[in-house]
Amino acid sequence: WNSGHYFFKKDVDIDASLFYSVPTSFFALDKNIPRIIRELFTEAELCVKSNLLTGASACARKIVYELAVDQHAEGDDYESRIKSLKIKLPQVEAAYFDTLLTIQEVTSQKVHERSYDGWTAGHVRAILAALAEALREIYVLPEIRRQKREAILAIKAEISGSKPSGV
Repeated sequence: WNSGHYFFKKDVDIDASLFYSVPTSFFALDKNIPRIIRELFTEAELCVKSNLLTGASACARKIVYELAVDQHAEGDDYESRIKSLKIKLPQVEAAYFDTLLTIQEVTSQKVHERSYDGWTAGHVRAILAALAEALREIYVLPEIRRQKREAILAIKAEISGSKPSGV
């Protein structure tokens, strides 16, 4: 007891000592990925941790919708937009987009018409893993390539004594 406060141990934060903190995807996903997508990804992960599969599936589908808007995907429905993304983004592994097509089945037919028989958190984790890799290939790798190109051009300019071109 010290000035009306209890201490776990002097100069020790009790919360940090008792609770294991795992950073959310909002912090773990690269800042080049749009904020709304990072926030939805974090929400989906939290839903999976609580085994809230409907919420996780809905978040995953919303991520795809936001991705489609950001990347100007064409089509009037979910499947068409994913197929459009698959064509527009050939640098992304096609299997990731194929995996994303399964979200529609879950969030449409199963939520409204049938039960979740056989659908598990593992299925949602697979979808989130495919999304994470697709997002990495769309938003992160191009930025890494751009930064490396600029660094190489700067080195080249330093060696030659000229101003870097293409920066």
